[in-house]
Amino acid sequence: MTSVLQVLVLGLLLGLVYTLAGLGMTLSLGVLKVLNLTHGMAVLGGSVLAYQLHNALGLSPLVSALVALPAFFAVGCLLHAGLVRRAQAVSAESGLLVLFGAMTLLQAATAQFWSGDIRTLSADYSNASVRLGGILVPSDYLVAGLGAAVLLVVVGSYLRWSTTGRAVQALAQHPDAARILGVPVERYATLVFGAATAVAGSSGALLATVVPFSVATQTVWLTYAFIVVLVGGTGGVRGALVGGLALGIGQAVFNYLLPLTWVSIVVYGLLLVAMVVRGGGLASVRERAL
Repeated sequence: MTSVLQVLVLGLLLGLVYTLAGLGMTLSLGVLKVLNLTHGMAVLGGSVLAYQLHNALGLSPLVSALVALPAFFAVGCLLHAGLVRRAQAVSAESGLLVLFGAMTLLQAATAQFWSGDIRTLSADYSNASVRLGGILVPSDYLVAGLGAAVLLVVVGSYLRWSTTGRAVQALAQHPDAARILGVPVERYATLVFGAATAVAGSSGALLATVVPFSVATQTVWLTYAFIVVLVGGTGGVRGALVGGLALGIGQAVFNYLLPLTWVSIVVYGLLLVAMVVRGGGLASVRERAL
């Protein structure tokens, strides 16, 4: 029983970080109707940032997660305003091609300047554990999960209660009506894309102590974001929470029951099943309200 509880707690904590990682895709699909193919690179970029800041300055991954928010927000805004918005003005397909090109370029550049080696961030608390009831929880999982939970509460509250958040909801529900009501749609679209990139980068900083990472893992984070959206829909933080927790707990259970080499096969197989069951794949969840 203790082992089962430990697996579920670890899955819950990991699921909170997956929720934060998937929230960026939820926002870009739910509000902008944009399939952001650079999402995985943003998560990986957060891990790289945390690794570099820890080695150079000794900063905690929690601090790096906060640093990642404004840094990746700026990158996302520049990417949207400089490339995505102009390409989408031509066609949705052009926007998708631009994002694919940006993903490929960023991946190649990261491999060139940072190599393709697998790394993991060992923080000061990485080898410690905390006893919760009758189970031991690794401190790196606990810190990452609680940090993600705080950020999720902040983002969810801002989207629900602030004036900007209400404008984003209007943009998600009906862009033309929002424009008529005086919402500067283009500016808010750029801000949403920047925010989506920011939470993705922040989640990567938190994941750096929990999951080994390399340039190749950007495809894993992109796939996991798809799973979060397919399971939870584009219903904002609540939808991402459903998808993220399902993914985190499911992965923890599979790790416990199956050989490690089979876990990825099962997770990707479930992604395929989810897309078939939904019929329209990702297109079938884009139309759901934020």
